[in-house]
Amino acid sequence: MTIRELRILPPFAIGRLGSAPEPLDNFTIEDDPDHPLGFRRIKGAPTLVVDEATGEIRGTREETPTFKQGKQIRPVAPFLEVFALTDGDALKPLTLDLLRNHDVDESAIAWRVVVANRKVFRRTGNRDDIVTADTKYFFDHAPRQLQGHCTNFVRPADDFIDFGHVRFIKPTGEFPEIRLRFTPAKGLIYGPNKTQDGKPDRVIPDERAIYDASKGWRDFGSDDDGSENDAKSDTFHNETLPPALYAISSPAPSWLHHNVAISRGYLDDACDGFVEVRLTVGGNELTATARICAAPPALVPDSLFVRTLADDLDQVIHGPTVPDDEPDAVTRARAEDIVRRAYETVRFMNVAVMNGNNFKGRPALALDSMPEEEAADTQRAIRPVMAPGTVDTLAIMTLHEQVFAALRGRAAPWFLRLLRQPNEVADFTDRGRRKMPALMCGADNNYLALTRRQIDTIRKAGEQAPFEVAGRAPPQPTALTPRNLSAQLRYKAAGNPISSRPVTSVANCCPGLEVDFRAVWRRMFKGIVLREYDSLVVEVDDDCDPSKKTLEGHRLLRVLLPGDGDCIPMLTQIKGPTSSDPSGEMILTTDMNPSGLAALEWSNALASILQYKGPTVRCEFTREKAWELSDVQYPSDDVISVEFEVRSFFDDETAVISKVLADAGELTQGLCSPWQNDYRECSCYYWASARPDYVNVEPTTSGLSRGDNWLQKKRTGDYVPDDYADSRLIDYDDLFLDWEHLLKFQIGGRDDTKDKE
Repeated sequence: MTIRELRILPPFAIGRLGSAPEPLDNFTIEDDPDHPLGFRRIKGAPTLVVDEATGEIRGTREETPTFKQGKQIRPVAPFLEVFALTDGDALKPLTLDLLRNHDVDESAIAWRVVVANRKVFRRTGNRDDIVTADTKYFFDHAPRQLQGHCTNFVRPADDFIDFGHVRFIKPTGEFPEIRLRFTPAKGLIYGPNKTQDGKPDRVIPDERAIYDASKGWRDFGSDDDGSENDAKSDTFHNETLPPALYAISSPAPSWLHHNVAISRGYLDDACDGFVEVRLTVGGNELTATARICAAPPALVPDSLFVRTLADDLDQVIHGPTVPDDEPDAVTRARAEDIVRRAYETVRFMNVAVMNGNNFKGRPALALDSMPEEEAADTQRAIRPVMAPGTVDTLAIMTLHEQVFAALRGRAAPWFLRLLRQPNEVADFTDRGRRKMPALMCGADNNYLALTRRQIDTIRKAGEQAPFEVAGRAPPQPTALTPRNLSAQLRYKAAGNPISSRPVTSVANCCPGLEVDFRAVWRRMFKGIVLREYDSLVVEVDDDCDPSKKTLEGHRLLRVLLPGDGDCIPMLTQIKGPTSSDPSGEMILTTDMNPSGLAALEWSNALASILQYKGPTVRCEFTREKAWELSDVQYPSDDVISVEFEVRSFFDDETAVISKVLADAGELTQGLCSPWQNDYRECSCYYWASARPDYVNVEPTTSGLSRGDNWLQKKRTGDYVPDDYADSRLIDYDDLFLDWEHLLKFQIGGRDDTKDKE
């Protein structure tokens, strides 16, 4: 038996920030068969207890987890296990016995971990702003701190951001598997060594004032940074928009300043990167990699979002359509789960406010909602999405219950017509806005759509014959083989809570908290780099052929598959009523966007190209450079047409997202900095950024609901709408200074009773 290849499973693991000394116990969530739409039950699972002195696993325990220790949140610290491919076709755990069979022991194992935070670099384009931690190769079992160093720190050799630590767990006779544990950082905020006015910063203590303010990255949004100068494309800044993604001065929505703002210079200890294992055996050196990221806690651990990273990865592997030979029970179970997750999502939304209703005497334009966002960005006539008198959270939950019951009884083919198609995300007509999922923002501030594969799952389930006896879905194949990428992605490593898996990460939403999945697609066409939110070519590889050398500054309009393949648009036009024609369906244009353009999200738009087996696809770009949307003439057939090779999404025969597509730090570079900034005026309405809105919800005698805003300082049952100036709500600095205390876990839709602080 010869070890031929290695894998690290899971191929993507999420660590979650927290300062408590003891990591969160392992847990899972399960449906209540008697109440299928009830809150999922949190169930303790075997937890691997690591001896801090030796690095050995000294045993297991199994108990319902507590998410805090006092005022401190317990971090999620996932294990990553090594698997070997031997003479057969199955992957099997790499253990001490398997090593000994090859005349080596654990000393033949070496690990290396590289993680980075590129949030400043994403703004400035200066590589000296990248914060990187590299353990180099190590063999022992001591904790290895992930010290993130940066050239533009005040003292580059001494200052660092603590990204947490990793540890090669010492294998024993009882626990012989080869594994590493990643323990993320505490969720601290770092910043410049002086404020804009030279005074001490109340948020940043001296020991975390490590960034050299004289380097000027705080000026990323100023008028004179050259980023809007079309005549000087060499100074163009590849910015993440809007500035509200960054802590700005003073804390307030950036739209108050026409999206021009000055950063306060805050940086967090979130990161992403790679774990590598190396084994030298029989004169051969074998390696494997996996991805890790550090993200905020999953603060609603008993609920899942309607579209998760697992859904997007499932579409990458299997394509946008469900095969005809998939068992009906499997399709139906997956369709029911999608509707269940939609139900779980809307019950944390104050639907009356999100709908654009006037609320307690305040007009819709004064409240944060999709209708308000549309009016501000597109000059659409503002009005509610649905009839105001019929909309309440409880009423919408009842609608979802009816859909679920009809789908379970296989009597809901009409439901498919209610779903928003991916090419309809910029349809701001009344009819378009009422499609499901409603009221929520997806990628790039358009409406949220499910993945095309999710939609096709519901289609196939709705077409199944009615009146058949419903049975439980048979288990899907889980054999761990090099070709079974689904099984690798879904692998449940021993001791890992469900919150470490992609199923608990939001998907292609704007921009998300765990990762910004849009970033993976930027280098999908070999030779160019696109900007994730508007298909602008921002970089061309030096070794590109001459036909592509001049594409920088042009915009990708569409992708054509050869033969009779699809024409895949990358842009669409926004349509809806105007103030002068409130019942019309006009193209919504502004001075900044005269063609009324909106980008289509790549995860759905480009899913088809991954299934196409040809060597190249044809891409069409604007004929002229179009640094601004106002430069794009659309529609237009006067284009530059170039063939491109499509890169592989995963590394060969693994489920690891290719490093060529996204290097260390690039999956998180477009997220908020610090991440706490995404919890106020997040413009995601609301679970699109894993942030609940409406909690402690109860029915009233009128039949309507009452409850609290999750960010209310005092729980009164009287909902306070999101408003940066309302002193009843937790503000930005409150979060920066005391987020672990203020952000309350939600269990069963209510504040966790164990969190008494």
